[in-house]
This record gives sequence, structure tokens and C-alpha cells, in this order.
Amino acid sequence: MIKNYLKIAWRNLLRQKTFSLINIVGLTVGLTCCFLILLFVRHELSYDTFQQKFDRIYRISYLPKFAGLEQPLALTPPPVSPLLTSSFSEIEKSARVFRSSATVELVNNRQGQPVKYDEERFFFGDPTLFDIFSFHFLQGDPRTALKDKFTVVITDEIAAKYFGKTSPLGKTLLYEGKHPLMVSGVVEKFPDNSHIHIDLLSNYETMYATESDLVRQNLPQNWVISHGYTYVLLRPGTSPESVNARFPKFLLTHANKQFAKDIEYKLEPMKDFHLRSNAQAIPEAPGSMTYIYVFLGIAVITLLIACINFVNLSTARSLKRAKEVGIRKVLGSQKKQLIAQFLGESMLLSVIALVLSFVFIAVLIPALNNLTGKELTIGYFLSDGGLVFLFVGIALLTGLLSGSYPAFFVSGFQPIATLKGSFVSGKAKGGRLRQVLLGAQFVASIALIIGALVAFQQLNFLKNQPLGFEKDFIITANTRNEKITNVFANRSDSTYFRLRTFRDILLKNPQIRQVTLSTQQMGAGSVRRNVIAEGHTPDENIFMGTMGVDHNFAQTYGLKFVAGRDFSEAFPTDKSAAFLINETGVKQLGWKSAAAAVGKSVNLEGKQGKIVGVLKDFHNQSLQQPIEGMLMTIDQPLLRLFSIKIQSQNRAETLKFIQKEWDQYFPEKGFASQFLDDSLAQLYENEQRLSKLIGYFAGLAVLISCLGLYGLVSLVTQQKTKEIGIRKVLGATVSSIVGLVSRDFVILVVISLVIASPIAWWAMTKWLAEFAYKIDIAWWMFALAGILAVLVTLITVSFQSIKAALMNPVKSLKTE
Repeated sequence: MIKNYLKIAWRNLLRQKTFSLINIVGLTVGLTCCFLILLFVRHELSYDTFQQKFDRIYRISYLPKFAGLEQPLALTPPPVSPLLTSSFSEIEKSARVFRSSATVELVNNRQGQPVKYDEERFFFGDPTLFDIFSFHFLQGDPRTALKDKFTVVITDEIAAKYFGKTSPLGKTLLYEGKHPLMVSGVVEKFPDNSHIHIDLLSNYETMYATESDLVRQNLPQNWVISHGYTYVLLRPGTSPESVNARFPKFLLTHANKQFAKDIEYKLEPMKDFHLRSNAQAIPEAPGSMTYIYVFLGIAVITLLIACINFVNLSTARSLKRAKEVGIRKVLGSQKKQLIAQFLGESMLLSVIALVLSFVFIAVLIPALNNLTGKELTIGYFLSDGGLVFLFVGIALLTGLLSGSYPAFFVSGFQPIATLKGSFVSGKAKGGRLRQVLLGAQFVASIALIIGALVAFQQLNFLKNQPLGFEKDFIITANTRNEKITNVFANRSDSTYFRLRTFRDILLKNPQIRQVTLSTQQMGAGSVRRNVIAEGHTPDENIFMGTMGVDHNFAQTYGLKFVAGRDFSEAFPTDKSAAFLINETGVKQLGWKSAAAAVGKSVNLEGKQGKIVGVLKDFHNQSLQQPIEGMLMTIDQPLLRLFSIKIQSQNRAETLKFIQKEWDQYFPEKGFASQFLDDSLAQLYENEQRLSKLIGYFAGLAVLISCLGLYGLVSLVTQQKTKEIGIRKVLGATVSSIVGLVSRDFVILVVISLVIASPIAWWAMTKWLAEFAYKIDIAWWMFALAGILAVLVTLITVSFQSIKAALMNPVKSLKTE
């Protein structure tokens, strides 16, 4: 019986090639989109689950309320971790991890020449980290690998990069050009779905040993600085809430009494690190549950549109099979046999679509990786049996649900009516449902188009919004690796003189317009430090963003002044006793006006001086955040980052010149440069990916809808063949016939636009709420989406309706 069903189903597919192809293509595209999104979502939800103690690992978040922060930090002060196991019986292990980008040099390498690598994933950590995280050691012993200072554990990827196939154990690496580290272990690199990736891990005490005396004295007792990550392993069966409840007492016992009451610690579970954490300064860019819900919504919508196509085409096409059903019933076929027959056809289509979708998944995974920044492989997909089973289940369920209504619809035909030819009179049976389903398709497609338009406009706004400073043709390059302990650097002017000499060399090149120095990159945030300003007391604990700059920094970046003056070498005291402040900083300190702020006294953690100028507000961080108060001061010993403004022409030659001079003046540090505008664009990578994904899936949704509409219009024109012939005989023009066929579809699009608009407006308003600076959703976006939908509909409908209108009316009247 089943063999017979399949044979008849296959014959029907071949007999109705056009409609079979439309259904297969629609289902394949819908399933492929759905599966790719689910593959991405599955990967996002699997973060850190490879850790064997996943459900017992927590990270301490740190909210320094005294600094005016509203979101906690993932970084904590160094003294916290060593006290945890003795203070909380629930905590089995704790470990500190401090990130320090570093220049690593090979000693006695195979080439015989010094080889330097700038490593962004260099960490210092406590040996107990191996008891918390699941490191797979390929060489070395986890119990002793970080027991001693000046040892380092590296990943297999780093081992291959540095030493090839030679065993790295016992080999020496030079840290920052002067500190030898012995390789004591090799571990397997953490997989892509890890919230942190550690390429090189040295003993935590090594960090102290490589820093200045000031750092060694300060950090072990500094309860304010946001320094490194603190991970804890709770004992089985213990509650994190009991630890959280006792953190205030812990802080009052150990922390500085001045700040203890304004500090909040909280245990954050590992399951929340990637998607649900609101902590700042996390190891790597997080995911977003909002985006997960958006993608899942798109997956459901895309698959739903494909299913609607199937239902619409199947019910419409079934009208042509009415006589077949009547004959089968007269010959004794039961209703359940007819249902099985038609369900068999839909299941066959879904199986074909499933096989094709698996092929397309293998082909499109690289494109998905490019869009999402992930490292998914077909092996990852096939190795997850549960995911494969889910995909097969979705495909079969799609075929079953999509085919159910047509099967029950067709099996319910009355044999007498079908054989007499009076089955279809007036409006075709099931026409109302097809209109509703087609309308649902249009609603989904139009909503996606509006969403894509809004996302694109917001991204365009972020890219082109004036930031208050010049960012084009500026190259940034660091002379020292970035780490928070730079604020404790030895205050010697000798380093600054070397930087100044290099600057003067560069300025001799006519292709270089200006060169300045700072402690941080412009537009990437600032370090918040304690400020005691005139009219305020130390007890107020005012914290403000700060940046160390050189005399010509504001001039190089084109910053505007609303009061006072810029730093100037004509004023010798500017170096030691002058500050610039922005407009928001003036408001934060409660001063009456920018003019009134000039001359006010400021104490920045011991450096005393006066405000000499007030800067017009500029955006020194992502536009997702509001502008904050900022102080600028000349801090020459701490300056490390060059900003080099070049001419727009001959950029390649200019970069070569800078590289050549750099290698002479800074041989200990590789020339790792970046154009500032490119660096700032990276702040909005997630938004850019979201915009692209919504755009692509909106296009696919429209494509699937067009396929279904094309097939439906083909059936409608076939049903109206005789009517069109009569109208032509009576003098109807081609345009009037096209209008007749198109009218109902256009009206349906307009109704769908009315329904889709508030849905899209609500969804995109929620998304835009994440930005401090955003566009207004304009009326033209809805109008444009509607116009696009109407145009696509008219083009799709016209293709078939014009063909029908041009048919010879004599042939039309002979049909049926």
C-alpha cells in the first residue's frame, strides 16, 4: 500500500512539474534558512558547556557605586580572590585572571633572528584556575605547570606557531623584551564557544614580578581598581545567594572603609556569561538574547512562509484533482486512504527539501561564519546528533502540518458534485483561507522589510553621526601594550623624549600632517579616576573619565573649545598643573557655566591644577552610551599611543615610512597600526551583522512569497481562462484584464502593510531603546516597504496575468 502511495505521489510530482518545483524550492529555502539560524542559535546557547564543572563556576561582578557606574564590571580588585575560600565555606576554589596584551619574543629560534609576536590573549592566572576550568593538557602536568614564577602554559596553536613540530616544553619565551618565561605546559585551545580564549597563561605572581615597585606595593591592597577576572568554584549543592548575601559584611571587614559601603559584589553563573551578563569589561564580545529571539523569530517566519506556500498551492491545485477524488470515492476509496495519499505526497516533498537543505547548509556555513564571526563547521553540525534529529523532525513535521489541511480538504470532496463538474461555482472553495494565509505571508515579509530598513538606517546613523572630533586618515599605534597597570608606570621623562624625537622625525615627511600622543585611543572610552574639584569634598567620591594627552592633542583631533584655551607649550605650568574638561563634566561638577569653570581648582588623585579650557562635548565611546564627563591632563611619562594624521594620498608609502622609523625607535614593540575610523566601526559589529542578517532573510522571505504568489496566480488565471476569453471578446483590454487579476492581490498587500506596520514599529522601537543615540522611525520607511511589496506583487502577478490576457480568446473559450 505504502509503495503504491509513493509511486502515485512521484507520478503526480512529475506531472505537475511547475508546482512541484515551486513547492520544493520554497520548502528548501525555508528549511535551509531555519536550519542555519538554529545552528547559530544552538552554538550561542552552548557557550562554555564544554567545561566539566559548568554548573558550579561563577565570576564575581563588581559594581563601584562610588564611581557613578550603573552597570557592574566583570573585573575585580586583586585582593579579593585570596580571601574567598577562608571567608566563604561555599567556595571550593577561586582564581584570578589578568589580561595583559604582550610582545613575546622567541629565544634561540630556528631562524637565528629575533622573532616578535604581539599577543592579545596573554594572561596571568593563579594555578587554581586549572582546578576550575577544564584545560586539556597535551604536555606538562596541571598540578605543577604554574607552580613557579616565570613559567607559562601555551595552547597547541601557539606551540605550532612558535616551535612547529618541536616540543616546546622547557623552551624560553621573552616577555616584553626582558623577562624570560619557561614553557611548562601545552593545552588544547578552548573551542569557539568559550567566553574566554587564553593563548598564553603565566603564573599570577609573575605579573607582580614584571611590574614596578609601585605596582607591587599598590595592587595587593588596592580594593578599588578594576583589575582582573575572579572566578570561583562553588561546592556541590551550595547556593550562590548565600554568598551574595554575605558579600557586604566581607567588604566591610576587608575593604577600605571609605568605599566599602558603596561596593557591590555578586556571583554571576557561567551560563549567563555570554548571553545574559550586563557586566562591562568582559573578556570577549558577548552575544545577546535579544538577537537570539530576533533570529528565532526570523526562522519561524521564514519556515511559516514556506509552509503557507505549500498549503496555498496544494489547496488551489487540488481543485484540478476534484474529478480524480470523485472517481476514487466511487470506486470504493475510503477517506483515510485519500488522506494518506495526499499526506504521502507532502511528506515526499518535505523529504526532498530536507536532503537539499542539508546540501545547502554545507555550502552556506562559510557564509554564515562570515556574517556571524563564528567558526562553525559541517563537522560540528553532523557531530551533534540531537541537532540533526531536530532538523529531521522539523522537516517531517513541516511536511505533515503543511499537508494536513490540503489532505483533509481534498478528501472531503463530494463525488457527485465533482463528477458533475459543479464543484467549483462562484468563488473557489478554500479561497478565503488562501487569502488569509497569503496575507500572513505579506505581513511577515513587509515586517522584515521594515525591520531591515530601520536597522540599516540606524547603522548608517551610527557610522555617519558627527562624533565631535576628526577620525579620517588618522593612524593609531601603541608603543606599549595596553593594560591597566600602566597608570602606575615609573614617571620618567626619558621615555617621553624618545616619543617626542620619533614624532619630530615623522613630521619631516610632507605626507604626515600632525602627530600627537595620548594614554588611550580616542573614541574607545576612558579610565575613570577620583576627582576632588573646587566646591566638593573628598567624601563625595566623585569619579570622572580621564585621558592623558600631549599639548597638541585637541588640535590634532579638531576638538572645539567653548571657553578658555588649549594646552600650550608657551605655558610651562600646563605640564604639571592644567586640565581641560568637557561640557558634561562642567554639569557633573555643578559649575554654573563653561566660562565659570575656567580657573576652577581640580585634584586628580594627587595632581593639583586648574581648568584652563572647556571642550565642546564629543563622543569618546560607543553611541550606545551617553556622553560622560571627562578630564584631560598632560601626563607625559604615561603617554604611549601615537595618533598620526596623514594625507589622503600615497597612504601605502606613508605607512612604509612610518614602519621603517618605528622599527628603529621601538625595536621592542611591533608596529601594529590601525586606522581610527576602522577601529571605531568595530564598535558596531553586532549591529552591522544584525542589519545584514535581517536584510538577507527579508530578501529570502520575499523570494519565497513571490514563488508562492507566482504559483497561485498561475492557478487563478487557469481557473479564470474562460472568463478572460469572454471579456476579451466583449472588448476588454490587456491592461484591464491585468488589473482584474492583480486588484485583489494589491488590496491584500495594502491590508498586510496596515497590520505589519505597528508590529514592526513595536519590535524595532524595542531594539532602538538599547542606543543612547538613535534615529526616529520615519513614516517613509513604512511607505517604502509598502511600495516595494506592491511592486514585487505587481511584477509577479503581471507575468502570468499578461500571459493569460494575450491568449487567443477562441482557445480560452474552448477550455473545460
